Amino acid sequence: MMLGRLGRLARGVPKGFTLLEVLIALIVVSLVMGSAVSLLRSQSQAFSLGSERADLYQNARYVVSVFERMTRTMGAGVAGSQPMLVYGGNDVLAFNADYQEVDTASMRWAVYFNPDADSLATVAWDSAAAGPIPNSTYVYPPRNYTLANGAPSPAETIILYFRPDSSTARTDDYVLYLRFNNREPTAVAANILADPAGRPFLEYFRLSGGTLAQVPPANLPLIRQAVVAGMTPAQAFAAQLPDSVVTIQLNFEITNGKTGPDERRLQVSTMVHAHNNGLPQPIVCGRTPLPPGLVTALPDTTPNSGLVTLSWTPSPDQGGGENDIRQYLVFRRLDTLPLPAWDLLANVRADTLSLYTFPISGNASGSAYQFGVSAQDCTPAVSTIATAIATAP
Repeated sequence: MMLGRLGRLARGVPKGFTLLEVLIALIVVSLVMGSAVSLLRSQSQAFSLGSERADLYQNARYVVSVFERMTRTMGAGVAGSQPMLVYGGNDVLAFNADYQEVDTASMRWAVYFNPDADSLATVAWDSAAAGPIPNSTYVYPPRNYTLANGAPSPAETIILYFRPDSSTARTDDYVLYLRFNNREPTAVAANILADPAGRPFLEYFRLSGGTLAQVPPANLPLIRQAVVAGMTPAQAFAAQLPDSVVTIQLNFEITNGKTGPDERRLQVSTMVHAHNNGLPQPIVCGRTPLPPGLVTALPDTTPNSGLVTLSWTPSPDQGGGENDIRQYLVFRRLDTLPLPAWDLLANVRADTLSLYTFPISGNASGSAYQFGVSAQDCTPAVSTIATAIATAP
């Protein structure tokens, strides 16, 4: 009888959950899962955004670091009349430097030793294989550049240039390429856009009055050429203008390679310095150099032009002797007593010329002047000044 009663009591005890309890539990679980999924989604989006932003900064830093690393070597190891800054345009920079060497026997002056480098990309560009600088019609080199012993200069031509990316569906993105001499280029970075402010990829600055002054766009492209007889003052200035560039400003925008709402952009504008550009480069130096040869000053035939053309033959230490002449210094002063101090007018790079000619304007008509030229070697020691006298027309 007792067992029967217990059985009846057991059958009266509810088993499991009621429908209401199940519904409440489902609602709570749904709320918790929804919050978790929402949090996971937001965290995933934040992680993706942070990763893309990090990629943007990394890509931008790499572009800038390549430019800085390369540009700082501009002019290192150039020989004789070999130009330092070869060509400077809105989207291309070409210069000479002994940047890399392929063997340990010749790496005394090179910045890097790279046993895997193309041997034709470690010495001066051979004129027999001359070709246009990328993004231009300028054919380089005009001749071969050699050391005093006739061996090719160890300074190769380094070219950094931006070119539209034909591998994407976009029409506004670019690739940065690096090329040595006329060898195959290497892609440095992609997903590059032009500066949104409308500035070119590259801008050039020179020292003027102790401050940086931008080279006007009208003076571009910069092409370093030898000063030769028959050049006008404007042509002579343009031929030597590349030597005065000390800073290059880099302007661009980098993207994550996506379009629409998923696109991310980073604008970059920074300056890289070319500390060696235009400076005489030491190779072999010794005693104080000998002065230039015969110096003549020829007044212009146009009345009141004030123009006098200065000519001189090379120093015996250029192409002979110590083979260490890097440039000539041009001076002027009034031919009066007592004689005033010399005014330095220009630095003329030493080229393989048998006669140098340099037009000098700005002379006062009817005034007598002394014009002088001295040779400077790579110490940089300066010779005595060879002079000539002329009266400005």
